[in-house]
Amino acid sequence: MIKAKAIISLEKVMLTNDPDEFESVKILNSARGERISFQVIIKEDKIGSRSDVKMSVRSKLLENITVATVGYIPSEMPVYIERCDDDYISKDPGLFPDVLYPVKRTDKIILGRYAPKTLWFTVNIPQDIEPGQYPVCITFTDLKDNSKTKVRVVINVINTVIDKNDLIFTQWFHCDSIADYFGVKMMSQQHWKLIEQFIKTAARTGITMLLTPLFTPPLDTAVGTQRPTMQLVRVVKTGDKYDFDFSLLDKWVDICHKYGIEYFEMSHLFTQWGVAYCPKIIVNVNGKDEHLFGWHVAAMSDMYKDFLSQFLPALTSHLEALKIADKCYFHISDEPSADPKKPDYENYLAAKKFVSAYLKGYKIIDALSNVEFYDNGLIEYPICSTNHIQPFMERDIKERWCYYCCSQGDKVSNRFFAMPSYRNRIMGVQLYAADMTGFLQWGYNFYYSAGAENKIDPYLTSDGIHSWPSGDPYSVYPYKGGAIESIRTVVFYQGLQDRMLLKMLERKIGRDRVLSLIEELAGEQITFENYPRNNKFLTELHDKVLEMLG
Repeated sequence: MIKAKAIISLEKVMLTNDPDEFESVKILNSARGERISFQVIIKEDKIGSRSDVKMSVRSKLLENITVATVGYIPSEMPVYIERCDDDYISKDPGLFPDVLYPVKRTDKIILGRYAPKTLWFTVNIPQDIEPGQYPVCITFTDLKDNSKTKVRVVINVINTVIDKNDLIFTQWFHCDSIADYFGVKMMSQQHWKLIEQFIKTAARTGITMLLTPLFTPPLDTAVGTQRPTMQLVRVVKTGDKYDFDFSLLDKWVDICHKYGIEYFEMSHLFTQWGVAYCPKIIVNVNGKDEHLFGWHVAAMSDMYKDFLSQFLPALTSHLEALKIADKCYFHISDEPSADPKKPDYENYLAAKKFVSAYLKGYKIIDALSNVEFYDNGLIEYPICSTNHIQPFMERDIKERWCYYCCSQGDKVSNRFFAMPSYRNRIMGVQLYAADMTGFLQWGYNFYYSAGAENKIDPYLTSDGIHSWPSGDPYSVYPYKGGAIESIRTVVFYQGLQDRMLLKMLERKIGRDRVLSLIEELAGEQITFENYPRNNKFLTELHDKVLEMLG
């Protein structure tokens, strides 16, 4: 015999767990148009026995249900031990549930002798469905003795259609990672097909803004090295004049629009962590491609300023012609320091002053943690790390943005392998409570070690060769000509849905009453550092909001 139990999506099932350790879920509430998930954990009841199992699913929602097997990924470095709290599943190296391998409902399931098998069910509730209760009945048949085990979950659909996600959400999209993993030539036809599939998956995960590589993004590249060329703008230099071909940029925009991605994050105009040099830019000079700009050219050199003075007017004119100018954001440099012993501040000041003359009317955003950049007028739209955000919250900023990366592992939420899933999903409530316009996370698909010095296999190396906690450098996995999701992308998307439901309720009863409701259920005011450390709060809040909307 096998035993099986349906459990909520917020649980993480480790290979040492047993179904009896989890509380079963009988009913899940959903708005129309919402995407909900649950898991079924199954295990051979007799220790040491191996079983082949057939699954069958019956439901009126059958065509809207997809199934995946939860895969386990090794982590040699789950956390930075010296800067983390105690709210982790484990701080020890090991195998963690993460990748979601698609399976067909007719596929045979092989149960191991000792470890559980976890199936992930996703239900895409149609917007036009009739409200009511929709049972999902799952039967597992043990093929060696024909014994059957049944699981039943009822989806209760209320008469409210969830609004479209309006958070500006970007995870940095790394085109070279795709080419390197699949072994295709950069910007070849095969590469573009893969890029499109990764963009399609990005949209499904809730991403609404895409890092757009006008030139090879000067991000996470070891000083003096270069990453494979990904350049959407072809440049030709004749004498002192530069000409620009934007046809590949047009192709990029078309693909994004095809999948509903509306916003475009122009790649950084200067290098990371110091604003000292130029991005890698290939220029055709006298019929030959030359690596004209890069680490060998200073950021504020006359040569680069001359280039920008011709490029930026041409680019902004083209963005206006595409009718996307109001959806475009620009970057100067990522994470400059305000340390007076470093040149970053003065470099940023000079770079911002120069490019601003050519970007009137455009929003410039940058990830930084020092409020001095905002107070001194260097940036109107700072993207602050969640563990340094309080001074920014005290300012009257027009658009509030935040981000997290590897350094946000103490108190604040994040999406590391080793964190419980509520610590991932809570971000939706936090973004609502803090009235955030945008959110950034750098690792959508970074399949490299630090500085992009080594390629890695994301199924085998999840920490960038001891560079960052597992779960930081990528959220999706390359798979059969495209990308597949992880537990982390699905759970974060549920957080985005929480945020939208709260916004919908705000229109009905007012923001103050919504914040009071959150605080009442949480037992405390929600901030980026303070939030309930359990699954119950999120499920109760979700269901209460649905009840009030219905």
